[in-house]
Amino acid sequence: MTITKRFFWIFPILLFALLWQLGAWGVTDTSEARYAEISREMLTTGNWLMPDLLGIFHFDKPLLVYWLTSLGLEIFGINAFGARFFLQIAYLIQIYLVYRIVLELFCNRQKAIFSALIYAGFPIVLISIRALTIDAYLNTLELASVLFLTLYFKQRKAGMFYFYFLFLGLCVFAKGPVGMILPVLMIYPIRKLLQVQGFKNGWHVGLGIVLTLIIGGWWFVYLLMKSPDFYNFLIGEQLVNRMMKAKELKRSEPFWYYLAYLPAALIPSVFLIPQAIRQNIRGKANGINLLTLFGVLIPLLFFSTSSSKLLLYVLPLTPFVAMICGYFADEAREELFGTWLIISKAFFALLFTVLLILYLGFIPGFSYQPTIMAWIFWGIGVIVLFFMKEKDKKQHFIALSLMFPVFIAPISAEIMSQSELVINSTAPVARFIKDNKLDQNRKVIVWNYRLSSLSYELQKDLYSVKWEHYSLFRHTEFQNNNDWKKNLIDVKNSQEAVYLRTLVDSPSVLVTKDEIPRDYSWIMAPYHHSKNLGKWTVYY
Repeated sequence: MTITKRFFWIFPILLFALLWQLGAWGVTDTSEARYAEISREMLTTGNWLMPDLLGIFHFDKPLLVYWLTSLGLEIFGINAFGARFFLQIAYLIQIYLVYRIVLELFCNRQKAIFSALIYAGFPIVLISIRALTIDAYLNTLELASVLFLTLYFKQRKAGMFYFYFLFLGLCVFAKGPVGMILPVLMIYPIRKLLQVQGFKNGWHVGLGIVLTLIIGGWWFVYLLMKSPDFYNFLIGEQLVNRMMKAKELKRSEPFWYYLAYLPAALIPSVFLIPQAIRQNIRGKANGINLLTLFGVLIPLLFFSTSSSKLLLYVLPLTPFVAMICGYFADEAREELFGTWLIISKAFFALLFTVLLILYLGFIPGFSYQPTIMAWIFWGIGVIVLFFMKEKDKKQHFIALSLMFPVFIAPISAEIMSQSELVINSTAPVARFIKDNKLDQNRKVIVWNYRLSSLSYELQKDLYSVKWEHYSLFRHTEFQNNNDWKKNLIDVKNSQEAVYLRTLVDSPSVLVTKDEIPRDYSWIMAPYHHSKNLGKWTVYY
């Protein structure tokens, strides 16, 4: 039985592998902790319209992701699993959407399955769902909008067109106007690919745009009605500055950033891309050329010219890369896959060898004790790699794409659960504080960092001491009162320094990463005990 006949069997296997130990490591103090903590505070306070982070309004992103995360916390509890659960469901939906889009565009089931499986194995896609980010949800919504656009051009039914605009609005409600780039770019290539002539139901376009504006823009209008100052914040700060002044946000990268790092995030199917592009240039895949141009090259150029760059910003391009590779894999001669299959197997063999070295403790400075389940995943992965036989070399190559989600993802969960301090999670700090009952009737003070992850893990408000770190320079112009000053203390302000003295003299815990300057050494005086936890120190 070939992999194309076993396609739908893969979904429960993927779900099991992805949920395995999903909550074994705490939320990391990156965007994940920020989104998780805002969702926790939203769930706790019941304020579903005004996102709040550590006592201060936080309007950097629209509400959709916070609502989805809050639902996960309501169902599974305020923990890392609850924060990440719906990302795994989004991933499975994405795989199906890639399958359906290719099936509708090319009416070829094998092309559709190849594309879906290649997409499922991209490391960048797995990175997007193993920590809470907006990008994975946005990718799902964009793919849904593209599918309904495809169905509309095939069926010419207005209902499908409205679903396209509905999901287009949800893209905006997830991440703002940038969420519309890919779905709008797809209008021209899909029309051409399906050889659509003329405009039917043209008057529905106006109504569809209105629908998109209502769904995507109502929250922004709500904020503008509360204060005209939101216009400068939303347009100047969130839109213009993120594109043009990335240095201020610590996201500035050179033009070639994506060209350098994206290929590594597309292994192993990246080996197909050069030949697929060559085929496109030769004109042997005219239908896929337009998807390559509008789905990959134009948006890649756009994101490369923007000064603000993060790897996951180009996540929406990856479904179209998978479609290009899947199309070419089906069209190419089987003998071409002999070399690629050897390279791919050699890559995974090297990866499993590195894991074995890690398991046996031969990597200096890295103490990891593999569990029985870690050995089982490793063993089955090695057996599948060396003993799985597909008569069709191209099907064998495509099947290897699943090594990452089925085996490497659960193994990485085991590793991260024992490396929380290394991956920037403060869960061990929170456990130390709770195990020693230091959180009971004590204030938790953090020096010079906005530790959203610690607040989330403790489910407790923190007192942040602002000195120099950029994360504590918050937007406070929209606060209704000065209550936020109780939890964000500017130590350079003499009056607030006096207030800080009263805090440290009361029952409290101090968490620091950097050495406190001598001028503020009085902060340390009340604490007689300390505990080092990686780069963090807890004074009590």
